[in-house]
Amino acid sequence: MILSYSLDKRVIPMGLVSSLTYSMVQSGFSETDVLADTGLSPQDLQDQDQLISYRQRIQQVENVLRLVDDPGFWLRLPASVSISDFGLLGYAMMSSATLEKAVQIAVKYHKMASAMLELSFVEEGKDAVLKLDHLLAGGDINRFTVEDLFRGIAPLIEILLGKPFMPRQVLLNYAAAAAPQDYQNAFQCEVLFNQPYCEYRLDARLLSEPLAGADSNTAESCENACRQLLAQMEIEADLVSRICHMLLSTPGEFPRLDAIADRLSIGTRTLRRRLKSLGTSHQKLLDAV
Repeated sequence: MILSYSLDKRVIPMGLVSSLTYSMVQSGFSETDVLADTGLSPQDLQDQDQLISYRQRIQQVENVLRLVDDPGFWLRLPASVSISDFGLLGYAMMSSATLEKAVQIAVKYHKMASAMLELSFVEEGKDAVLKLDHLLAGGDINRFTVEDLFRGIAPLIEILLGKPFMPRQVLLNYAAAAAPQDYQNAFQCEVLFNQPYCEYRLDARLLSEPLAGADSNTAESCENACRQLLAQMEIEADLVSRICHMLLSTPGEFPRLDAIADRLSIGTRTLRRRLKSLGTSHQKLLDAV
């Protein structure tokens, strides 16, 4: 079970929020409507170092789904992906020796790209399979999360390999919400619904393909940086969760910032600075609880 305050972990890069907002603005919607009730302003989108919470991302997606009110809307949009969309993780994948190594890197460090799910990778006969599990949200948000991720895989692999790519099959664990043809056009392969898991299947022979941007020194450097950054993200996200837990444990008598700092055994100014780097503050956390 996910505790309610875990939804306030700030691990999602602002780049994902701004990318989705930009797509909506290009389709005629306003930034204000897309960001409604998220606690974010259009000005916040300029701070690409800021991290937002799962709760804020879920609210943004809920806004988008309400505004669009068309299950096939995203499937009909052209998928646009660049290595920079994934930050350091993207460069770690791009510099890997083979597609298999790039996929392993993606699975190992996918939380850096803020996926609201667990991602695993297995080989089954002639198929290499990316499998999704433990999605943080359900219903339409689940569907959006899965389809948004799966739509971006083919163009990403084309960048990595430097040549055209098509998957073998996409499996979804829910019924078709849009016209089946919209799914086939979006994924360029057979799509099966009401399956036990959400899976993205590709030809396993491609795993040994060398990548166009392979560079062993860069790959090692990027993976080390990914490892350190992921560890730091987990520490900082846990900090916010611990503070929220303190606030929720004392309803009506919320501790001051200096009292929280004492309980965490860090200085008040240090705590204020770390919260600011995470895009929040003592007052914002108070307002949230």
